[in-house]
Amino acid sequence: MPFYLEYTIHQNADIRSAVDGADREEALIRAADAVREAGCRAALLRFATAASTSFGHGAVVARYSETGGWETL
Repeated sequence: MPFYLEYTIHQNADIRSAVDGADREEALIRAADAVREAGCRAALLRFATAASTSFGHGAVVARYSETGGWETL
């Protein structure tokens, strides 16, 4: 399934990367690992029915904030 993680590093590099996962829960585990490694303050996990390279494309299925952790929608 096409899940995408979007986040910003150092307030100037917007990154959108595909996240492998058979379902939302698996994709969320992998997204959490990526966010932790990158040291992000905020991120969105999106789902799109087709492959996409456009930032902001797809439904938001979870969001992350440094203070609040992950919230699934």
